[in-house]
Amino acid sequence: MLGGLLIALASPKLAHADGAVTSQRLTDLHRAYYNERVLEYCGLMTAEVHDGYQRRVRYLLASADIDPETNRRIKISGWTDADWQYDDHGLGGYRHWCGTDGRQAAEEFLAFRDGEISGRTR
Repeated sequence: MLGGLLIALASPKLAHADGAVTSQRLTDLHRAYYNERVLEYCGLMTAEVHDGYQRRVRYLLASADIDPETNRRIKISGWTDADWQYDDHGLGGYRHWCGTDGRQAAEEFLAFRDGEISGRTR
């Protein structure tokens, strides 16, 4: 009985699917959209990274009752922030940005993908 309870409590869907729209969930969704745009600018969007991005966004949207309009506003905000960052770095400076923010974004999406595939969703 205790083992079943522990498994239920550890289940990502049960543990995170409470429907609450928290500032952390909104921030995480914004970051996912921002990172997706960074990866596009940097040319780092592989099939596996894209799959990790899609899984992360699906997970975040499923874990909270984020209405379509709020999701749209967060997506536009994330993309706009990435656009500003790209413009701010200029033609030569974006290489460092891609080497730091871009590489980190790819690693985060790949780690999330690996976690979902292995059953260890965050």
